[in-house]
Amino acid sequence: MKKFAIAILPLLLAACASENYITDVTSESYKEEYKTATMQAPVVSKSNEMGAGVTEESVEVNVVRLSPAEDKKVVKLSPESPSAKIVPPTKKQVKMNQRFGYTVQVVAVGSQAKVDTFVNMLPQTSQPIWENYKVVNGTKWFSVLYGDYATKLDAKKAISTLPQSFQNLKPFVKSIDDIKNSDYPTLNKLN
Repeated sequence: MKKFAIAILPLLLAACASENYITDVTSESYKEEYKTATMQAPVVSKSNEMGAGVTEESVEVNVVRLSPAEDKKVVKLSPESPSAKIVPPTKKQVKMNQRFGYTVQVVAVGSQAKVDTFVNMLPQTSQPIWENYKVVNGTKWFSVLYGDYATKLDAKKAISTLPQSFQNLKPFVKSIDDIKNSDYPTLNKLN
């Protein structure tokens, strides 16, 4: 096979190099021509102006006209009788729908007994203490959350007010809205 290829190759090269070999190369250019249409006003008949099947006579029949007095009827409420009375929420409603901002996650432990231990060590102030139960990678966790702060900065400042034993545990700020929108939104208030 190699000998055959070696014998054929010089013949092919000789054919390409011969003086009689002529190649015709042609090219065409193509130019698209576009014609622009002239715009004319649309043809509209009298019946099409009013809509399909609508005539000037039927419009007059189907229109209800109001008198000027009926157009300007305004109902005025007296200040003594408001239409809606605004009532502040009850204590039960406030308790059910508290304002949540940011909290401090003090610690996460594996048992309820440890939660109780840490809760008793936290300062007893007006700040709420919560417990959040969740399962992460098959492991049960109980996190202890301290405080309800309007801003993230307020929650960071509150970390410095915690006892040194809690500061050594590296507490961090957590959004309560994120907890409520997570897979485990249960927050149990402990105080």
